[in-house]
Amino acid sequence: MGKMRDWPADLRKKINIRQSQARDEFVAEYIVECSRRIQLLFGFFGVSPSLKGSWEYLIVRLCNYWDIPGFQLPNAQGRGAPRRWTDTKNCELFADVMAKTQKMSDHAACVYISKNTAKYGQRYLSIKDKTLHRQFLRAKKRIRTDPIFRLQYFGGGLRPTDYGPKLIQEAIERYGLRSKSKQ
Repeated sequence: MGKMRDWPADLRKKINIRQSQARDEFVAEYIVECSRRIQLLFGFFGVSPSLKGSWEYLIVRLCNYWDIPGFQLPNAQGRGAPRRWTDTKNCELFADVMAKTQKMSDHAACVYISKNTAKYGQRYLSIKDKTLHRQFLRAKKRIRTDPIFRLQYFGGGLRPTDYGPKLIQEAIERYGLRSKSKQ
């Protein structure tokens, strides 16, 4: 459980309330503090409490954060070699290409990524530009057409049907390659 350092500071500490108070005051103060910390959880996971189903979505995000398989979608392996293109890898490719498409086309961005092994080498090692572009088109199609996939990997304040500039920006922020100076 090494993810504790990621939590906001107030969620890393136990609730500290004087127990010498009257029982009713203690319980009321405890409930208020729990409510405040639950709001911190909503903020940490980027879930809007005003959306319908926000509690359910908060629980799903919490379970995915702690790798509890009960709410995860199957990533069927089957027989044969391990899959090179996992859902997360597709999100990374989508984010990297979309970050470059502000200056060039999708295909040109894929060529750029496949040629710049110094920057992208570990992510797309020895993948040709045509293969990379073909995989990008598959990933983009899935992101556009699959609302459950969008909810799972880009959810939070966005509705699962939203595909547009906000989702693209969210993808770049979550999955885009960061320069070594920012890491």
